Amino acid sequence: MNDSTTVSELNLPATVTFPTGIPGFESLTAYRLTHSETEVGYVFRLRAEADAEVEFTLVDPRLYALNYVLELDDAEQAQLQADDPTEIMVLLMVWKDASAPAAQGLNANIGGPILINIEKGLGIQKLIDQPRFEFSDQPHAECSISN
Repeated sequence: MNDSTTVSELNLPATVTFPTGIPGFESLTAYRLTHSETEVGYVFRLRAEADAEVEFTLVDPRLYALNYVLELDDAEQAQLQADDPTEIMVLLMVWKDASAPAAQGLNANIGGPILINIEKGLGIQKLIDQPRFEFSDQPHAECSISN
């Protein structure tokens, strides 16, 4: 991507390993993390190292005043290996429906945020049956993660 750069200036890992893959893509565990800066914030991309056709677009949910309240179970904690909640970056997977009118905008998977341990380059997609959020009129409010 011409407008994407590596995330080194953000102090984020260039490669993220998903120990069990991303649901639907379990065999692909290593992804390159890049980003583009927009008027409203960063747009991140995860591209599978083993298959360049597999790429996910991610955004910070706080851009939409949406703050996840997450609890990690023991297996998720083991996969992420985070010692502190501030090590976890929460991202929202978004996509554009090619058949939808241009004015419709983006769709978001609010029930499956991507969690990345920015210290260790480990990630998971957390599947949530009933997401809990804290809404804020501050677009850059702190995320809360309980573990």
